[in-house]
Amino acid sequence: MTSKPIQSAPSFNAGLNSPMSAQLYYIKAKQAYAEKQWQQVCAFAQSCITAARNDINLRFLAKELLAASLVNVNQPEQALIVMMELHQNKPADAIIVYNIGLVLMHLMRYEDAIRCFQRAVESVPGNVDFLMNLALAFYKNRDFEHAKTTYQTVIKIAPRHVDANFGVAWTLQAEGRIAEAKSAYEQILELEPEHLKTLSNMIFINHYLYPFDMEHQLELVQRFGGVVNSTDSSVKKTQLKPHTPLRVGFVSSDFCDHPVGYFLDSTLEQICLTPDLRGQLTLVAYSNQSKQDEYTQRLYNRFDFWRRVDEWSDDSLVEQIKQDKIDILIDLSGHTHGHRLSVFAKKPAPLQVGWIGYWGSTGLAAMDYVLADPVSVPIDEDRWFVEKVWRLPHLRYCFSIPEKAPQISVSPCIQNQRFTFGCYQNLVKLNDDVLKLWARILTACPEAFLRIQAHDFIKQTSKESFIERMNQAGLDINRVQLVGGMTIEEYLASYSEVDILLDTFPYPGGTTTAEALWMGVPTLTLSSMGMLGRQGEALMMNAGLPDWVAYSEEEYVQKAVSWGNADQAQRQTLAQVRAEMREQVKDSPVFNAQQFAGEFVDSLNAMWREKCGL
Repeated sequence: MTSKPIQSAPSFNAGLNSPMSAQLYYIKAKQAYAEKQWQQVCAFAQSCITAARNDINLRFLAKELLAASLVNVNQPEQALIVMMELHQNKPADAIIVYNIGLVLMHLMRYEDAIRCFQRAVESVPGNVDFLMNLALAFYKNRDFEHAKTTYQTVIKIAPRHVDANFGVAWTLQAEGRIAEAKSAYEQILELEPEHLKTLSNMIFINHYLYPFDMEHQLELVQRFGGVVNSTDSSVKKTQLKPHTPLRVGFVSSDFCDHPVGYFLDSTLEQICLTPDLRGQLTLVAYSNQSKQDEYTQRLYNRFDFWRRVDEWSDDSLVEQIKQDKIDILIDLSGHTHGHRLSVFAKKPAPLQVGWIGYWGSTGLAAMDYVLADPVSVPIDEDRWFVEKVWRLPHLRYCFSIPEKAPQISVSPCIQNQRFTFGCYQNLVKLNDDVLKLWARILTACPEAFLRIQAHDFIKQTSKESFIERMNQAGLDINRVQLVGGMTIEEYLASYSEVDILLDTFPYPGGTTTAEALWMGVPTLTLSSMGMLGRQGEALMMNAGLPDWVAYSEEEYVQKAVSWGNADQAQRQTLAQVRAEMREQVKDSPVFNAQQFAGEFVDSLNAMWREKCGL
């Protein structure tokens, strides 16, 4: 869900006595605004403001257009300055206050945005747009309870407001109340049976429910595919031929400080550094995001062409992909936030592939392949995919070595004689089944402790709610340390406080498991059904640590208890594993980007040859 566009204040008769050039600039600015030509809006609006020195009304209207366009060219700070000038002229105007809130949202100043939206609501009670963005601001500020009650206020005004109902389900999902979220999504489908965002979110949250129901998942995936599949009949069935370089497009909303970025960066870097590989591909990025950070810049430099498409319609993006003559279009989102599966459904490229950012079938008949590996998708699980499963030789991705990682520390069980289990997963992954199993482990290991680190613990309400859940699961909270978010340097250093990680299920770690390996900390993972359910297994097997994979709950508990009650000899063994792990895994498929890049490019060429009928 996203903020609605900045609204214009009520129009009034302006510029009748102003210079004609100022009026023309304003007209051109409005035309450019309608066409979403944001740079032109900025230029024409600025010219109008300069030319209309004595026309307060026209300058006011031009500044409204300027502020909105500045947001869209990623200059929210400048937009805020302009909006504050408008506010000084009309301090009681609710729409201006509301628009200031929208700009503050772009600046991620959520508490300030909340105050603006609250003022706007006080001025115009019952305004649905004001309430919806107030709820969104609460959500972004991780105040899920107030977000939910605000969405419910909208539902009282308009019971069939689908986005408000979706917002309630969305906040339940964010709170980790997955069963309730699923029920809320099902109610939305009663209002609008083909609501794509709801179907997609239901497909996503199923991965949190234990045990994972593959049959139900396939039903949802096929239902989504039945709604969205709308392959463009105008696509010409031309005979494809092998050629070099292949033009490969990547579509993602996660070209940033995000697991997709971490797994993608080293692979693209190696392709760029290896002339033989680089000559085989032309790389095009379709970035479906406004966020820009250090990782965005790094990824930007890996591509031949970079297109920001988050404001583009599906048809515009489809047309651009066709103009770019993309041979292979790769989806990096699947059913995660910010996906453009409706674009893939129109088949803008002859060969389309799902990779990295998702762990199952998209449901699209237009998606040719999904990239997997022999561990995460065994042969007998091909039936759960609409797409054809293409297995890379070892692992389906390669992790980028953490640049800010400190040296591996001495095992805490040696240093302070206390054995510490750890977990760094989002709280939504810590379902009741996970907590109950951990309670059994701690009960059987009276001298062991558990350290759980999650960003949500910054908020006291989240911490208190989780403590209540631990109590209900039977966990001894006196032996559990809850730690909030921290910088990446602090996070990596904190592995010095953990002996082994306990993985979550059926949604195991990926990024944290790889980072822990680099820091010398093994993860005890429980393998379960599905590509995602076997993610931990695939990582540990490819790291050369098969003993850290459990295939049943009993085996998971048994292995954890064995370590939690480890004698001095076992602890020395673990310390040796820790000390040697970085050297062991750096050339493994988990981190060997050079090897993976070659396998990835070979797979793209092989898929293309197969698509050509060879």
